[in-house]
Amino acid sequence: MKVNIREITADNFIEAIHLKVKKEQENYVASNAVSIAQSKFHTFLMCVGIYDGDIMVGFSAFGKNPEDETIWIVRHMIAEQYQGKGYGKSGLQTLIDHMQAEYQCKTIYLDVIPENQVGINLYQSAGFEDTGRIQGHSHIFVLNLE
Repeated sequence: MKVNIREITADNFIEAIHLKVKKEQENYVASNAVSIAQSKFHTFLMCVGIYDGDIMVGFSAFGKNPEDETIWIVRHMIAEQYQGKGYGKSGLQTLIDHMQAEYQCKTIYLDVIPENQVGINLYQSAGFEDTGRIQGHSHIFVLNLE
């Protein structure tokens, strides 16, 4: 499966806002509306839709932390009705490829709460490893690209 990502703009932000995760996953990831709002104040964050053709199936936010130059995936979600179809993995790999080209980075970080086992499994399947560091209630994972 090959998906593509597109920047969230005035043309597609409503579509992004309407994407929701399963009820039991709501505590695992901030809403897309919050992420989009956050990107307007933290201008280093980029928000993208994950698309299968012209259908937005998911959403991600990422960026380079201006304080320490680290590269982060801040959000990654697949809408409830598209989960279990491979979009999470394909979207994550597409995002990683984009970030690697955009930033020429050697590492990518993300954080995930320990209760989100599905997310942890996805990230580990892509090569992310738990650093052992905790930020708030979340565990920090890193992907080494070298």
